[in-house]
Amino acid sequence: MIKECLNILSPWSNVIHYSSKNKKMISLNERSVVVGVDVHKYSHTAVAMDSWGKEKDRLEFSNDNLPIYTTWLNSFGPKEDLFVGLEDVNCYGTHLVEELRREGFHIRYVPAILTERERKSSTKRQKSDYVDAKRVGKVILTKFEETLPAKESIADEAELKTAQALDLLLMERRDLVKEKTALKNQLHALLHQYYGDHYADDFKKPFNQDAIDFYLENLENPKEKHILATSIVRRLKRLVLLEEHIGSISEELAVIGKKSDEVMALTNTIHGCGMVTACSIMAELTTIKRFAGKDNLASYAGVAPTEHSSGRKNKLHTNPFGNRRLNRALHTIALSQIACKGDPRGKEYYQKKLKEGKTKLWALRCLKHQIAKRVFRVLREVLKNPVRSKENEAQNCSR
Repeated sequence: MIKECLNILSPWSNVIHYSSKNKKMISLNERSVVVGVDVHKYSHTAVAMDSWGKEKDRLEFSNDNLPIYTTWLNSFGPKEDLFVGLEDVNCYGTHLVEELRREGFHIRYVPAILTERERKSSTKRQKSDYVDAKRVGKVILTKFEETLPAKESIADEAELKTAQALDLLLMERRDLVKEKTALKNQLHALLHQYYGDHYADDFKKPFNQDAIDFYLENLENPKEKHILATSIVRRLKRLVLLEEHIGSISEELAVIGKKSDEVMALTNTIHGCGMVTACSIMAELTTIKRFAGKDNLASYAGVAPTEHSSGRKNKLHTNPFGNRRLNRALHTIALSQIACKGDPRGKEYYQKKLKEGKTKLWALRCLKHQIAKRVFRVLREVLKNPVRSKENEAQNCSR
């Protein structure tokens, strides 16, 4: 009788998640134990709670004694009833996540904004490692559907290694491109000071190889403005080095991408999706197995509109959240498709939305939504038929 009452009253009885690692259905129910972890560089704090939010135990540990932590987790019962919640851990939780994945624990990532809202809505706005860990666990209990299963719990070893390699290379590439842009802006101002308004008239682009060679030769022995000329030369040499590094990273991305079925499928089937863009998509997704459907992927990317309705009023608003790097990759594809030499189907869909009275920006958002669905279908096809996807890629390449 008590068990039947618990099944009726428990808000977790219908919340189910599939874990491909353990090959079984994992449900959040009255037997579940949720462990919230506050992650730091040298120490971590964990708080275990039952399905009603009552604290069971707490533990402070470091990366040097992770086996003690996993032994502590095993003391709470079967792994299928155990959920470990982590905030966006960046690099600080790398060793912790690796240990949890190796031991087969189910991990869920909690967006930091949810724990912040939990703190602001609390009557006690204290902040400590213990309190933050407890809030992470409470978010899992109250907003389970808004948290994502960690990719480490779903993706296989090869997918994780590919995604980690792509992520590291793309992170470095983004920093170099940002530095390159800042350097070019500085050079525009300095070259204008030295040569005047027409410093770039003799070149197609102000920083192509011919222009850089001319500036370096012309400013080698300046007759005036020595400090300004020397400063320009140093920046030009730095710009050349940055372009070499960016090119080297792009080559490494191409090598890894050509070995990935998913990356090659995206580049060969979606117009406007180049190697770097496809690598960016897979670095953020890791595996398509994380998403139950195309709408989940669109929402994760922030391209699905959010509904604001009340009574007979129903409005759709832009979603400012989601994975912004994935959103940017989809934006790059969309811009390529509506360009002069873009994809006819993409341009047709874009013009259709404009004729319906939508603004250019909103029409572009609709196109990004369709591209996200296309990405989902392509990656699902690769997951189901990896051999056939390779044959299709070979056919596309021969055309």
